Amino acid sequence: MNTIKLENCEHSLALLNVDMSASQFDEVEAKNSQLNQVNFAGSALTKVNLDDSSLEQVSCQNSQLKRVNLAGSSLSEANLHNFAIRSCNYEGMSIEGIPVFALLAAYQQQAAR
Repeated sequence: MNTIKLENCEHSLALLNVDMSASQFDEVEAKNSQLNQVNFAGSALTKVNLDDSSLEQVSCQNSQLKRVNLAGSSLSEANLHNFAIRSCNYEGMSIEGIPVFALLAAYQQQAAR
């Protein structure tokens, strides 16, 4: 496999049917880009800005999401089977319209009986 190195340049790329396995992207500006049928399995994404983005038909099975800012975001039609949430800020969060703080309080009250 050949390596192409682009540094300190501005290009708009149209890539179709390309194998970029084991590629590295550092300090890349890709605003308003479109990724369709892209396989990032086993990849590490750190300090990635997805603000105002749309993610549809995305698979994150067995993934770890740490220090993710989802403020103002919504999740729908998702498979949350065995999904775990730990050490998070639940302020203003709701599930099916029910505030999470109310759900947790009801659970704790029920568990105390």
